[in-house]
Amino acid sequence: MPARRAALLGVLGRLAVAVLAAALLDACAMPGGAPAAPSSERAVGEPPFIYDSAAGERIGRDALVRRLAYVRYRLLGEVHDNPAHHVLRAALLRALVDARVHPAVVFEQFDLSHDEALARAQAAGADAEALATAGKLDRRGWRWPLHEPIVAAALDLRLPVHAGNLPSEVLDRVIREGNEGQVGAEVRAAVARAPWSHVQETALEDEIRAGHCGKLPEALVPRFALAQRLRDAAMALALVRAATADGAVLIAGNGHVRRDRGVPAYLAVGSSVSVGFVEVQPGEDPARAGREMRNAYDYVWVTHAVSRPDPCKAMERVKGIEPSS
Repeated sequence: MPARRAALLGVLGRLAVAVLAAALLDACAMPGGAPAAPSSERAVGEPPFIYDSAAGERIGRDALVRRLAYVRYRLLGEVHDNPAHHVLRAALLRALVDARVHPAVVFEQFDLSHDEALARAQAAGADAEALATAGKLDRRGWRWPLHEPIVAAALDLRLPVHAGNLPSEVLDRVIREGNEGQVGAEVRAAVARAPWSHVQETALEDEIRAGHCGKLPEALVPRFALAQRLRDAAMALALVRAATADGAVLIAGNGHVRRDRGVPAYLAVGSSVSVGFVEVQPGEDPARAGREMRNAYDYVWVTHAVSRPDPCKAMERVKGIEPSS
């Protein structure tokens, strides 16, 4: 199903890079440079198709903006390599500011260990390129400048930009060794106290297996799931810390903004709204995509898919990935 496949492509984000290192990175990387970003929303097709999961109907962008303006935390997903998603979310930031809402913007793409450097760079008037350098963005892994439109929009609008992700070396130890010791106590406590069911755990593990094309050693699957939960909790805490009087926005992969098992699990009930950005192929019904994902997101923004090679074929050559005993 196209919407589900798009969600799987975004569910784990950079976690595979942190754990499987160069071999898996090379296998999962898309060949060639980043797709060119559309210069405007019209380049990806208008009017937008936005599905309201609660109402079971399509709404317009202005209606979505009004609803986002009155919630504290706005969680905006993405399929990482779809340039339209970054352009559309940059436009949402501008629309929120036009509505006199000035939130902080927390990025999955920046590690928390570089948050102070981001603050110094913003104070010095950095542009998007300089901010990426200051925050030590993994340009190859995130295929910069795909995210440049939304980073630039946040800076142009004078919205505070913050990091939200756990450092890759910390995640590497969680998955290879099962060692959570380098994860902050506050993050571990948030995971420990959040309601979490067997159904949620099973769904997350199944998604991890599918997202890695069935090639992930089974012993790693629970560790990947734990690392995903730790990242979600860290992003939730980053949102709370960074929030201005108008709250905060999270920029992250679709898997992280899921309301059923992502960042919302670590935020106060009713304090957040999630928007998943999912893809359809030409001729496919966007309403069906919205319905398919209605349990995952409060709103489903359906866009055209980008052309990409089959990542599972690339992963067929990855061998010898095992956890430490």
